[in-house]
Amino acid sequence: MTNILKELRESAVSHRIKRLSENLINDTKRIYKELNIDFEPRWFVISHLLNERKSASINELSNATGYTHPAIIQIVEQMMKNKLIETSKNLNDKRKRKLVLTKKGENIFDSIHPVVNDIEDSIKEINNEAGYDILHVIESFENALNERSLYERTKLRNKKRQLDTIEIIRYSPSNKEYFKQLNFEWLQKYFEIENEDIKILSDPENEIIKKGGEIFLARYEGEIVGTCAAIKLDKENFELAKLCVTEKAQGKQIGKKLALAVIGFTYAKGAKAVLLETARSLKAAIKLYESLGFKYIPDFHQSNYKRPTFWMKLDLK
Repeated sequence: MTNILKELRESAVSHRIKRLSENLINDTKRIYKELNIDFEPRWFVISHLLNERKSASINELSNATGYTHPAIIQIVEQMMKNKLIETSKNLNDKRKRKLVLTKKGENIFDSIHPVVNDIEDSIKEINNEAGYDILHVIESFENALNERSLYERTKLRNKKRQLDTIEIIRYSPSNKEYFKQLNFEWLQKYFEIENEDIKILSDPENEIIKKGGEIFLARYEGEIVGTCAAIKLDKENFELAKLCVTEKAQGKQIGKKLALAVIGFTYAKGAKAVLLETARSLKAAIKLYESLGFKYIPDFHQSNYKRPTFWMKLDLK
């Protein structure tokens, strides 16, 4: 029968590593059991550290092994139950307790040395047969993960995939109502609809398009879910304005793709900078703008809105 984990390849690598680890641990358990050694393989690293250092705290064991505190505590509790380790007062700080091997723990650790040597030699033999140094492979894999975790790598790919599924379309009279309604929905949630909002949203052709600006809309899964405008301020500057995404479609990179559309448009028009007016309460939006390179600028010019705002700027040249 074909092994499904082999068929799944990279998508099942964590399962295969787990299975490999379990197989090695179970074989080691079997060896200890047949030699009448009452010792668990997962206790070995802690025993080794305590044997080398003579004593260590939970925090020190966690730092040295890379295990989480809960994992260390669980192992320690098992070893204490089997009377392999105990606590002793820290002479420098009596509030802290250090862990040490008991006499029983020391004796058992000494007794497994020959077995551990045999296991090491067996692993070397497996390496030779496989044609790979498994320790080198694991270390290289760990180093790559330390540089960028699986979570971070997958998150980046997920964001790119989301961006690729979003269609950006330009304004036309047929989608005028989307521009207005999406912005009204957003404004009613976060602020109040002011006269300046009504002026721009009710007549985008005259207020934006005919003045040299542009409006973009985002289509996701066949539905218009967001919009943004590039408003021409002067020959050198545009404003990124009226960026909003309907609530059910937020968190899918739609705002980012709309902002990039405006930046691309203004760059093509030869602008030197893109500015935007936002509010400190819009933390997610500010984080997006900062990720795109926008920086805070004081006192750009007086706002046309009653709501408290500040300006940010992205230099294009």
